[in-house]
Amino acid sequence: MSKESKLLEIIAEILEVEVNEVNLDTQLDEDSWDSLAVVTFISEVDSNFDVVVSPSLVGGAETVKQLIDLV
Repeated sequence: MSKESKLLEIIAEILEVEVNEVNLDTQLDEDSWDSLAVVTFISEVDSNFDVVVSPSLVGGAETVKQLIDLV
């Protein structure tokens, strides 16, 4: 599985949608991308890729592509 595919899978799980509903242009709105989602994403990225990303950058991301670019 590619890095991008794994990240899309992680993001879909956090957003509680099917992975085929998430793509690079998917918008992250305030309702679905809350502080719990940010913390969960940071934790998943750390455990799956051994990469630590900035909470402020993750919280400020507006699209899935911006999240993937952080990793």
